[in-house]
Amino acid sequence: MKIDLFKLNNYNHLAIDEFIDIPQDLYEKLDVRDIKNTKVTGEILINMEDEILLNLLVSGVFIMPCAVTLEDVPCDFEVNIEEIIGKFNDFYKIPQNTLDILPFIWENIVSEVPIRVVKEGVKREFTYGNGWELVSEE
Repeated sequence: MKIDLFKLNNYNHLAIDEFIDIPQDLYEKLDVRDIKNTKVTGEILINMEDEILLNLLVSGVFIMPCAVTLEDVPCDFEVNIEEIIGKFNDFYKIPQNTLDILPFIWENIVSEVPIRVVKEGVKREFTYGNGWELVSEE
């Protein structure tokens, strides 16, 4: 997600309200099959100390495998980002005059990934599986 630093410098404020795609290479090593409907709303500001401040709300849906059945399970997420990412002049020296805030967004999204999920209605008690069976003493 690229931000035009020239506009940010002129207005000291940019409103954000858009859907973004999270590249698969970011989450391919996680237990996440897909990330859908990722929406970013909020604003990017230059504060009185000439720092870039992100004030964003990011929401979307993780598609994860059920820990029991391996079926897809949608998991909603929402994360609030209030972060100073650095001095404006440090970023403005970039020749393209753009700032990619996706790494800052991803840093906050990845902390919301559940360790495991279980599809609603799935029994968690098992007495048999592929190649095994629980034998009780009676």
